[in-house]
Amino acid sequence: MRHASFCDANHFNRAIFLNEPTEQGRASAPRRRRHGPARPSPRIAAQGPGMLIRQTALYLPAQLLGPLAQLAAIVLWTHWLDPGEFGAFTLALAAQEAVYLLFLAFWSYYLLRFLPGADALARERMDTFEGWVLLANLALQAAALALVLRYLAGTPPGAAAFAVLFAFAFTRSYCTHLAERAKAGNDILAYTALQCGGPIGGLALGWLWAHLSRDGAARIGPLQVLGAYAIAQAASLLFALLRLPLRWRLRRVDRGLLRAVASYGLPLALSGALAWVPGNGIRFVVEHGLGLAAVGLFAAGWTLGQRACAFAAMLVTAAAFPIALRLEASGERERALRQLADNGALLCAVLLPSAAGLIALSAPLSRLAVSAPYVADTLVILPIAVLAGLVKNLRSHFANQAFLLARKTGWTLAIDALETALFLIGAALGLRALGLAGAAWGALAAVTVGAALSFFVAVRRLGMPLPAAHLARIVLASAAMSAALALLPPLAGWPALILATAFGGAVYAGALALCYRGHLRELRGRLPFLSR
Repeated sequence: MRHASFCDANHFNRAIFLNEPTEQGRASAPRRRRHGPARPSPRIAAQGPGMLIRQTALYLPAQLLGPLAQLAAIVLWTHWLDPGEFGAFTLALAAQEAVYLLFLAFWSYYLLRFLPGADALARERMDTFEGWVLLANLALQAAALALVLRYLAGTPPGAAAFAVLFAFAFTRSYCTHLAERAKAGNDILAYTALQCGGPIGGLALGWLWAHLSRDGAARIGPLQVLGAYAIAQAASLLFALLRLPLRWRLRRVDRGLLRAVASYGLPLALSGALAWVPGNGIRFVVEHGLGLAAVGLFAAGWTLGQRACAFAAMLVTAAAFPIALRLEASGERERALRQLADNGALLCAVLLPSAAGLIALSAPLSRLAVSAPYVADTLVILPIAVLAGLVKNLRSHFANQAFLLARKTGWTLAIDALETALFLIGAALGLRALGLAGAAWGALAAVTVGAALSFFVAVRRLGMPLPAAHLARIVLASAAMSAALALLPPLAGWPALILATAFGGAVYAGALALCYRGHLRELRGRLPFLSR
């Protein structure tokens, strides 16, 4: 399962491999070409809108099924694990994402940029480096996870706990890594298996374990849950290893490749690690202040809100950004920036009403979805988490794209560092002053400052236009939906909640159509089959 915050940083970095080099990049191309291609493969560069739509449709199952399984898992595990156990489970997820970002993500980012179109000699060098990365990760991840267990338990970890956590973390890290390698190689089946196998298979195995064991849910704990996911992830890895053209070798690593990987991949991995802190590090802040049970109570609402916003953003971000990349690569920078603004408007058209609806319906959703011990804290945390997820996804999938287009990744890294520092201060002070809600408010304040600064720089320094007219219409339609939902009587039961969701969606669609009535009339006039 991939956490929302990582999904955001990874989406920001993975699109780089589609871009053409700048004039400065072309001047330095001979130095870089021995380690990877100076430009994307002709197959990728030649993709038109039809191919882009087809590719998006082919990748859609992986983009939807895995996140849906993650959302379902957050709800279901609250019914099978007590707050302390659920807290331990979510800390294990956070720890895995941290070790991936620290020890493996740099190589994933490099492969995404340079594997497509690499010649045979470059691929041989990459395979050699990959073998050493695998061996290093076996040792580094094991050591890091042992330290995490030592910190959480206060004593040296037991063999069983360490083995399960290591199997879970290592298989999940390599599912993430090989999924990106499969995507770079356009192996959609392997990518889908790696993205969906762990979340769906782990949830299914855990559910079967809970219902088929003799004592039912009492036999399920965090180790059993992590073990179920480890089994599913290992099966996905085995399938992918049989499909992907991997030729790992333990030979002497090319020094030029080592320098190239360090200069390209490490800054992006560091940026991802910094982005991990506000989304996942808050759990460790809560654990340090209030203990494991508090982490479980906090994580139910926080993770549900974050992942719901990330899921909404995924619906429209897959196909939009490559269009801007191709425009920029062809020298049409102004059109590329306008395309970013259009992409942002499309993102807001989905993300803003989704967040507004979640906040409006957070009370009945909290009472119906999570187990009774979690309800009181989820009622408070979920709306704040939705706001934080909204802000974070707007930055990741809107403002940050201008930095990517201009290759200003260093600026993004600086803003990430500032956001991380503000988060640590805000979450710690908020936790001390207001408890769990205070920690959430502190995190929200930090990501809001980071997003505001990113948008300011993107607009004022990088020239990205803001789609103000579109945003005004979207905000107005979302406000109308929120007002309509506020007029509903108290909701009881899933049927009422589902009907309220459909009602809110209909109000939003109607209000948005009213705001765009002039555009719709123009569109109708252009389409003969609608004007009859």
